[in-house]
Amino acid sequence: MNIQKTAFLLSEMQNDYLHSDGAYGRADIRLPNNRAVIEQLIKVANAFRECGAKIISLNFTLICDNNNNPLISEDLKQDCPFLTRGDFQTGRWGHQLIEELAPADYIINKIADSAFHLTHLEWLLRQIGIDTLVMGGLMTNESLASTLRDAQSRGFKTILLQDGCGSYSVSSHEAALRALSFITEVTTCVGMSERIMQVSY
Repeated sequence: MNIQKTAFLLSEMQNDYLHSDGAYGRADIRLPNNRAVIEQLIKVANAFRECGAKIISLNFTLICDNNNNPLISEDLKQDCPFLTRGDFQTGRWGHQLIEELAPADYIINKIADSAFHLTHLEWLLRQIGIDTLVMGGLMTNESLASTLRDAQSRGFKTILLQDGCGSYSVSSHEAALRALSFITEVTTCVGMSERIMQVSY
């Protein structure tokens, strides 16, 4: 692994998902073991920063109409009826990467599960010479899985952090990990941190 050609992708580690004052927190929806996931990701983020490698935050985004009301698909309305004005809106606190993992070198605002869909992520990765993606965050069975699969279809090598990702459904998270293990390298955050330090010196 060439660390200078490797980027750390943090999927949806945003205040609106994870903070008690965010959209999901106000609806009393908590990520199981969220503190443990965050602590593991901090280890990898620190290792990336120490060797000068890039960190990219993939932020779910709700686009607003002229009256500042979020444009929410019917499926999302059914799944998350609590979403309201200001949630996941660019420029707002809830949309931002959580403080424990900030700052990121780049931010990609995405509107779909895959961070490659209708964004400039692939262009950015090509421009900064990235060929390997270390991936963690939310949701293992949705956004993270979709982005990982899209990355592979575009010729990127992917590495999934099994203890640095999660979903609001434990069973969905575990099922996704099993499925993804057949198509990507899977490792722990501690293992990745140690590997980064070894290859960067």
